[in-house]
Amino acid sequence: MRPERGSKPFVAMKAGPDTSVAIYAGGKSSRFGSPKIKAKVNDHEFGLLIVETLKRAGFRNISLIGGDSNDARRWGVDFHEDVYPESGPLGALLTALQICKTERLMTLPCDVPFIDEGTCRRLSNLAPGVEVLVARTDTPQWLCSTWRHSTYAAIESEFKSGERAIHRVVEKLKFEFVDVSSEILLNVNEPNQLKLQPKTN
Repeated sequence: MRPERGSKPFVAMKAGPDTSVAIYAGGKSSRFGSPKIKAKVNDHEFGLLIVETLKRAGFRNISLIGGDSNDARRWGVDFHEDVYPESGPLGALLTALQICKTERLMTLPCDVPFIDEGTCRRLSNLAPGVEVLVARTDTPQWLCSTWRHSTYAAIESEFKSGERAIHRVVEKLKFEFVDVSSEILLNVNEPNQLKLQPKTN
C-alpha cells in the first residue's frame, strides 16, 4: 500500500478514552551511560515528566514497556515486561499492542522529557482510514507515533519474517505525519544535551 506522506493540520482536541499510551523504557541507553528514563531535568526524572504531561493531557491508560516496575509504581502507571527484549522498539510495540485494550495505541520513547500536552493530543489524533500517525520534526520520529490496534496482525507478520525496523513496517501501512517542534520533541541521547535545553514542561 502506498503510504500517505502529507502532514496533518493542527486540530484542537482532547485525549479520548480510546487511546492507550506505551512508554518504551527498556532501551540500553549506551550513549547516555545510565537508564535515560531516570535521568533528571531540574531534579525531575524524564519518566515522571512524560507521565505527568500525559495525565495533564487527559490520557489515563499509560504503561511502561520494559524497564523497572518500581518506576511504574512510583509514577502511578502500569508496567509490562517486554515480551521481546532483544528485538528493539518493534518488539516493544508488539508487546504494547498485545496488552492494549483500546482502539488506538500511542507510543513514546523515554527520552522526550520536554514533550507538552498539545503535542501528545495532536499525536493521538488519527484521522479515519489512517493506520499510523508519526511525529515529524526535521526528520520522522518513528517511535513517537499512534497505531490502530487493527495493525497488530500485519506488524506481527513482519516481525516473524525477521523485520526489526519500525520505519519499514510503517511504510507498508497507510500513514501520515504530524509536524511538531524539534525543541518540544528533543530526543535527549547524551547528558550534555540537557545543558542546551533548560526548559521543562
